[in-house]
Order: sequence, then structure tokens, then C-alpha cells
Amino acid sequence: MTEAAAAGPGSGATAGDGARSRPGAGRTGRARRPVAPDLYGVVLVLLAVCYVLFAVTTAVWAQVVTAALTVSALVLAVRTSRPSRRLQRTVQVVAGGGLVVTVGALVVLPRADALGIIDVTFALVLLFTLVVVLARVLEQRTVTLRSIAAALSGYLLIGMCFTHVFGVIAWLDPPFFAGDQVADGRALQYFSFTTLTTLGYGDLTAAGYAGRGLATFEALVGQVFLVTIVARLVASWRGPGAGAPTTLHDEAVSPTPVISETPDDAPAPDSREGTASDGPAGAPRG
Repeated sequence: MTEAAAAGPGSGATAGDGARSRPGAGRTGRARRPVAPDLYGVVLVLLAVCYVLFAVTTAVWAQVVTAALTVSALVLAVRTSRPSRRLQRTVQVVAGGGLVVTVGALVVLPRADALGIIDVTFALVLLFTLVVVLARVLEQRTVTLRSIAAALSGYLLIGMCFTHVFGVIAWLDPPFFAGDQVADGRALQYFSFTTLTTLGYGDLTAAGYAGRGLATFEALVGQVFLVTIVARLVASWRGPGAGAPTTLHDEAVSPTPVISETPDDAPAPDSREGTASDGPAGAPRG
């Protein structure tokens, strides 16, 4: 009997189990190429382009391009964070559904209603992206340029998300600004980021209590973000050529001076004194 036969069917099952345990084993040879981790520099560029484009014009084509770039930033942010497969599928559904709803609203609905639907879609997409990016930032223990780009992306996402939330309020309960000022995309984005950074110019003010309450909440979120995320980055920063960061364990095992148990004023033992077996000092030995 050969060794393979002596091994029995268990050895074949083990090999099969090893093949099945590998991702993609037994499937077609076409495997999707994974995205490199932490490509938040690209995400930051996409969001910056969205910010500039949204500030320059509110034309229909700009709305479509901004929606496409935002969806691309969402997909890239989630895939580069290496989430689970279920979360990836959820992102695909959210991204695809958001793009379809945006295009459909622009084609079918009137302009005012279409912009309101776009604001709802953008707010949800940006909020989802913000959660994924911040979760990835909090997982990292060392500060790199990619983690800094992720934090900056999160800060932009907060301002953009509230921009579209204000747009939803302006759509449902106009007028949004006091003094009957126009609440278009550029004005809402300007109001959102001046609120987020607590500049408070005062040229635009929310007319209703819903807008005022959300503006106050946005300022609070922005300050909490700076205190928590930025403080974490500063605490984890390692400069070029720096050694290993000091941890609590390193501080616990740091050398300490040895304290003698013998008091300083205790008399030193006399070396001439004999032991108990030698008898009294000075006694003659037999």
C-alpha cells in the first residue's frame, strides 16, 4: 500500500479544504484587481474638485459632473479602506442608486424639485463616505501623509454634507436665508464652510429655527472634529528619523534607582565578630 493510500481520504479532504479556503478558489480565473490601501490623496483631490466646481457654477452639467465625482470618491474611499465584501456590495448599491436617482431627477422633475432630490442624495452619499473614512483614520496608529489626507477629506466631507442638508431645508421650507437672499448651491456651500470654520461673517443668516439649529450643530461638529481627530494625529506623529514611539509599556519598564533596604544610619556590621558556631568573640578555641 502506498503512502497516499495509507493517508486515506482525509489527506484529499485537507487539500480540498485548503483550496476552498483561498479567496476566489474554484471560481473563474478573472479576479478583480484589488485597490491599493489608503489612497486618500486621490479621494482628497476628487473632493477638492467637487468643492471648486460647485462653488464656480450651479449649471445642470456641473451638477451631473459633481454627482459623478462624488460617487467616484465614495467608491474609492470605501474600496481603499479594505472593507468586507458585504459592505462593498452596499456601497455599490448606494453609489449606483444615487447616480440613477440624480440623473432621473434632472431629466424628469422641475429644476427646483430636481435640486432638492440631488441634495438628499448627496447628503446620504457624503455621510456614508465620511463614516468610512473616519473609521479608517481611527484604526491607524501612526501618522502618515495618507492619514493626513484622510483627515482633510473628512473635514471637507463634513462641510459638503451640511451644504446639501441646508439645501434640503431650503427646498422643503423656503426661504432659507434671512432677507430673502437666494439660497443657491454656491451660497449654501459658502454658508456651510463659514459655519464649519466658525468664521461667522454674518452676511448670510438662516431665517428659520431649523437652519439655525443645524448651523449651530455643524459648528459643534467641526470643533469636535478638530479636537479629536487632529489631536489624535498630533499625538501619533513621528518625525523623520525618530525612534520607536514611547508607549505606556515602555514607561512602565523604565529603569528606576534601586533603594537600599538598610537605613543610612544603621551601624555597619563588624567583620571581626564571629558567627554563632564560633562562639563568643575572643573565646579560646579548643
